[in-house]
Amino acid sequence: MNYKTIKIQIFILCLSIILPITSVNAAQISKNHLLEFSLDIQNTSTYFKFPFYAYKTKSEQLGIRWYEPFAEYFHAGLELGYINMTQIDNSLTSAKFTSGQYIGLLLRYIPVNSDLFSLTLNANYRYNDTHGTSTSQESQFVWNETLFSTELKFQPTSLVGLTFAAEYHLIDGSQRDSGTINQVTTFNAEKQHGTRFGLNFTTNRTGVVGFEWFTGFRSGSRLYFTRKF
Repeated sequence: MNYKTIKIQIFILCLSIILPITSVNAAQISKNHLLEFSLDIQNTSTYFKFPFYAYKTKSEQLGIRWYEPFAEYFHAGLELGYINMTQIDNSLTSAKFTSGQYIGLLLRYIPVNSDLFSLTLNANYRYNDTHGTSTSQESQFVWNETLFSTELKFQPTSLVGLTFAAEYHLIDGSQRDSGTINQVTTFNAEKQHGTRFGLNFTTNRTGVVGFEWFTGFRSGSRLYFTRKF
């Protein structure tokens, strides 16, 4: 399916996130007892470090994520989506432009939570798989990502919130080539540390639209639409 078509379809679905929900009560919201669903659009660049070189890697991601509250301060969830990836400096034409999917596990612990301030500890795992082809060559990128972050949220008003997070990121992957050239090359992340800054707007009691900017091991931005049920 065409990536742009998928992007348009999911963006239209985002509109439902900002519609009001009248059946959710304030006690559920304040105690984090709601299922949380998000639609994400993300554009980032990072560096994959191979044995003798590092390639700048750009990616466009479109996906969904959701959290289930197992306790007031512990949530677990899943994420999945599509990736378009570019390594324009890669020596193989089949590896320059690849696309595929990702799926991941999300865990978060919220030891501090109030109307004004919250502290969240996150541990995320993601599996990624992209493919690309040329006339006589095929390339596949497969990699595991582990992300740990400490996230501070500040809500100065009922409509606007701010986020700051410190992140630690690990990658373990391989580029698998077949055709004229048959080889497997491993790679990891050139940098491990990063920061994340965010600004979000509460559209109603259970809907949020937010923007985030990344620095460090990755650079770029993320637009997300979140709804609690």
